[in-house]
Amino acid sequence: MDKPRILIVDDEPSIRVALDRWFSLRGFDVEQAEDGQDALDKCRNHRYDVITMDLEMPRMGGLDAIVAIKKYLPDVPIVVLTGFMRDTENALSCGAAVVLTKPLRLRVLEAQVRELLMKSAC
Repeated sequence: MDKPRILIVDDEPSIRVALDRWFSLRGFDVEQAEDGQDALDKCRNHRYDVITMDLEMPRMGGLDAIVAIKKYLPDVPIVVLTGFMRDTENALSCGAAVVLTKPLRLRVLEAQVRELLMKSAC
């Protein structure tokens, strides 16, 4: 079985690195994007099994990125990671599968990602 491919989208390098290490050690093929535009560019050329998405980023924010990415990868589940609960409804209406608030526990994020991957496989 191939490793699940995950794209981590966040403008904070420390968050990207932490999530990259976490998921790499757990058998994922990980790529990173520093903002929504970078993520969209990657999604035009690659297939991902799941994407984690911050909302507040330069160039292209997470909500715009979700809408744009869904045009290329309509079935890919996107897990939004945000510091603001007020963003939940907007993120879900744009196409996010789940919204988790920061700070978050990496085990909770991983469990959510694996649950979405299992649903996608069915």
